[in-house]
Amino acid sequence: MPEILYSEIKSYLSELKTASGIGPLPPVILIFGDELLYKSALQTLLDAIIHPDKQAFGYEPVDGIPENVYPVIEKLNTYSFFSGQKVVGFLDTRIFYAKKNSTDILEKAREAFNGKDLKTAARYFFSLLSVMGLSLDDVRDKTYAGLNMDMDAVGDTAWLDSLVDYCAENPATETAGEDPVKILQQAVEKGFPGDNHLILTSDMVDKRKGLYKAILEKGLVVDCSVPRGETWADRQAQGAVLTEQMKSILAPSGKTLDKAAFQKLVEMTGFDLRMFAGNLEKLVQVVGDRKTIAAEDVESALPRTRQDPVFELTNAVTDRNYDLASFYLKSLLSRGFFPLQIIAAIINQMRKVLIMKDFLESPAGKFWRPGLTFDQFKKQFSQTILPALQAHDAILVNRLGEWETRLHPKPESDAPPPEKKKKKPAQAEKKTAQPTTDMLLAKQSTNPYPLYLSMQKSDRFSRADLIQAIISLDEANLSLKSSNLNPELILDRMILKICGLPH
Repeated sequence: MPEILYSEIKSYLSELKTASGIGPLPPVILIFGDELLYKSALQTLLDAIIHPDKQAFGYEPVDGIPENVYPVIEKLNTYSFFSGQKVVGFLDTRIFYAKKNSTDILEKAREAFNGKDLKTAARYFFSLLSVMGLSLDDVRDKTYAGLNMDMDAVGDTAWLDSLVDYCAENPATETAGEDPVKILQQAVEKGFPGDNHLILTSDMVDKRKGLYKAILEKGLVVDCSVPRGETWADRQAQGAVLTEQMKSILAPSGKTLDKAAFQKLVEMTGFDLRMFAGNLEKLVQVVGDRKTIAAEDVESALPRTRQDPVFELTNAVTDRNYDLASFYLKSLLSRGFFPLQIIAAIINQMRKVLIMKDFLESPAGKFWRPGLTFDQFKKQFSQTILPALQAHDAILVNRLGEWETRLHPKPESDAPPPEKKKKKPAQAEKKTAQPTTDMLLAKQSTNPYPLYLSMQKSDRFSRADLIQAIISLDEANLSLKSSNLNPELILDRMILKICGLPH
């Protein structure tokens, strides 16, 4: 059976059309990805299986917690009281989660907690503990070492401490006996009687799980995920989804959103489909009888709800755009970001720009010139630029190894060497471990665009500017740790110095 994208649902259903309507759909369907998209896909496929007028009798939605697997299977093995097809929906399930989703699960718990939805936040947190093989007792000390995550990236854990307390007061029910996921997999492999169908929805899945493979073999998988990164390809995919949502929302009213208004709306909401759709529906009401929604309407009618990630700030700093950097700094601090987390991100970014400057000022960087277009850059990338970057990385690693040896020389033993020590074969000798660093320029060698942008950023600074920026960052870091000054004032003054404005 196929795996299709959200955008392919309509064409998939059209291929099933017969003279008497849509042909039979697979007995099991998994829909995963963005919540708004998978709920829309669920309704589309449900309407294709059961006429909307009959769904009150033929459709049974069930909360997707693991312990509900058993009643779901019971419903699937029971014929509908009324003649016709029957659909059981196992909704918003987390049974496909895996360790690789741990960061995403924790972030969803934080979003729910910040939205004061403690019950949902607790469910996400219990799901996280489950995929990590932990229990609530393992995190009661609130050190979170067992999560095996970078807690510096998580930032201030005060919210997590409060959530643990809430979970302790409201423990989740643990299912005893056999693994419910395995039970459901066996049911899918066996099949369901009559015209019964199972539809599962989830925000994320681990495609290595046996249940996923069983559904892919026996049924249909609909991928509603949208990339959340900031690469050109990611932004294109996000823009396409937002544009499709805009068309579907505006079509009934006959209104249009001009290009500037669309860009302003995205700028104010970010890629949040639910917020984007809600704001667009609000704008339809605000403009009244007018057919075109303008950028001025967006600015006057809507609050800015976009939650700015740290890289928006670091990009503004390396672009030497003080006004934008100051705006993002205030936004992040108002959301509870830890000041040391913010300065660590800026330090990391400025170090990368400094290393890129070192590369471009070396003989290997002679290809670069201000104004070089990305198309020209791409033509040289594989044969000329990438090998030069990799050679520069190798020099950096060797240099780090030399510094490590000088800083931490191996102690010489006072014991006399053994008289007869059998020499190990050369291939058996243990290789000296290379120092690890996150400062390698060609770490993402398959994607030339981030490297091109990094080279553009390095053009905005002289070597002296970058050295002074590192000094300013160090001073601000020390002030944050040792003084009682307002953290926002410390960070803002530091950004002002880096951006090169009078201070």
